[in-house]
Amino acid sequence: MTRMAANSVALKFNDSHLRILVPPNSVLFEGEHEILLANLLGFSRATRFSGYELRCESLDAGLVQSVLEHLRDAGLRADLDAGIRRLVQQQADEDAQMQEAIARARTAKNRPIKHISIPGLRRPLKSYQIPLVAHCLAAQNVANFSVPGSGKTAITLAAFALLREKKEVGCIVVIGPRSSFVAWEDEFQACFGRKPRALRIVGSRQNRRKGYRTAGDKELILLTYQMAANDTDDVKHLLANQRALLVLDESHNIKRMQGGCRADAVLALAPYARRRVVLSGTPVPNSLHDLWTQIAFLWPSHPPLGSREQFKNQADAGDEAAINDVKAKLFPLYWRIKKRDLGLPRPHFNYIKVRMKPYQQAIYDMLAARVLSDVIKAPHDRLRLRLWRRARMVRLLQTSTNPALLGQFSDEFRIPPLKASGLPIEQIIERYPEYEVPSKIEATIRLVRKLVQQGEKVLVWTAFVHNIKTLEKALGDLRPGAVFGDVPKDDSEDEEHNRELVIHQFKTMPSHRVLIANPSACAESVSLHKVCSHAVYLDRTFNGAHYMQSLDRIHRIGLGPKDKVFYHILQSLNSIDLVIDDRLETKRRAMLRLLDETFSPLDFESSIEDFSEEAEEEKDFAALMAYTKRTSKVQSDD
Repeated sequence: MTRMAANSVALKFNDSHLRILVPPNSVLFEGEHEILLANLLGFSRATRFSGYELRCESLDAGLVQSVLEHLRDAGLRADLDAGIRRLVQQQADEDAQMQEAIARARTAKNRPIKHISIPGLRRPLKSYQIPLVAHCLAAQNVANFSVPGSGKTAITLAAFALLREKKEVGCIVVIGPRSSFVAWEDEFQACFGRKPRALRIVGSRQNRRKGYRTAGDKELILLTYQMAANDTDDVKHLLANQRALLVLDESHNIKRMQGGCRADAVLALAPYARRRVVLSGTPVPNSLHDLWTQIAFLWPSHPPLGSREQFKNQADAGDEAAINDVKAKLFPLYWRIKKRDLGLPRPHFNYIKVRMKPYQQAIYDMLAARVLSDVIKAPHDRLRLRLWRRARMVRLLQTSTNPALLGQFSDEFRIPPLKASGLPIEQIIERYPEYEVPSKIEATIRLVRKLVQQGEKVLVWTAFVHNIKTLEKALGDLRPGAVFGDVPKDDSEDEEHNRELVIHQFKTMPSHRVLIANPSACAESVSLHKVCSHAVYLDRTFNGAHYMQSLDRIHRIGLGPKDKVFYHILQSLNSIDLVIDDRLETKRRAMLRLLDETFSPLDFESSIEDFSEEAEEEKDFAALMAYTKRTSKVQSDD
């Protein structure tokens, strides 16, 4: 090796190794420098030369940048080989491109454009949608965090039409939940007056490979997050060859900051697309950490919010300086249409309170007393404690709605049938359906039949599959459709019975007037507002995101100021239902404050703990215990 100055090092990449060549007396062999290179960046002390080496199949821009930054901080000059010089220059060019795009995006936000001409667009954009199209073009890569039902799909398609006319992109590739596929196809036809040349990447590996081979003439290509993670190399090839606008729909699905294979997959795919867009009405469902991957996807070589570790430290710190820095970085990258911009009619909430039947009330009182007495026996392990709390909340929710659920395995919450051993009413629990029909089930059936007789279509929500099947049987003469986890997603899984077909029949066929669904299978990317104005909630859980998403299925853009929207919410008196209502309303108000905030799509003044899913569960359980202690007829021993 050529003799090197004490203040210089050399970086070389060959034989799948990144090597740092340093003089034997270099400071890089001392204390903190060795700790950083070895423990944080993964390098090992070399045995064949003086320095460090790391095995890697290809050059990682982030890794090289971290090494160079550390060398500069240490006052060392780095000599780079040709390959690394090209990478560094490419990174500098991309950084300059990003800074220029951000400057244009900031101008577009500060001086919104009010008029724009979209080639081939048959359906005019709303006035509040036009600035977002202009912002999308200016920002190059952009986040649309507008509220559900505000037309995020139409805005993206309009931007795509302009980009395609300029020859900047050739197709639009959408990664999203399977439920979003039909929405994209329908919205394309509504916007441009024709069906798209569309391709769905679904099915077996063999079928998916065939799809990638035939994608050349398609303008709309749809795949799920799971398929994107499974077929990363195929998707990279597709994006590069098709000059694609890559869209992440419902982008909160890749919210995990670390350890998520879907998040890692889309970050690996991002550089191969010409343009990138993320769409989500709820970009931060659990904590501020959820935001990093979605924003990093826009500029993966230079994450706008800093590295994972930098952003985590800022988010965890929560001090004013760190918060202002995040706000400044985020501001030009996103736009949001607020709920009040849509001009929607105010929905009507109809709370229907019912008394539990005698056996149902007895079971509920006994289970409530057991929960109170068992609190002192709760496990201390963090994970087991979460599962313990969740199981008891679900048990009381099941009982308040339909005690027959206690004898069923709950697929929704992964909870086995309740063991009633030790309860004096064990046989009643096991044979409950033989004794009575729960009041909420009876009230739901009466209400649905009344609304159907008035000529209405009705959407019924319940968290439990057994309840769906119970209502299906009781309302069989009305030919209800059902959407839940076990129902095939589309005709690639089952041509004669699938979710898309069930929803299509409900939307288009006069004879199909009832749809029964659970929020986990039907609360995303489904629009029912044009045919249905009544939603009945047989039960609700503490999941605020599911509740808010379910509300927006029938309360969306397209409604006129004189249209009516009704939510009928059934509640068992003196039960967990009242606690859930109070907690959901608290969460709903908090979410609305975030969505309607003028400057930012989320409340940076709140701590991480306030947005934590686990912290919310603790608050839910505490509220339930406080209520149960006040109202329980059978007092606990403690």
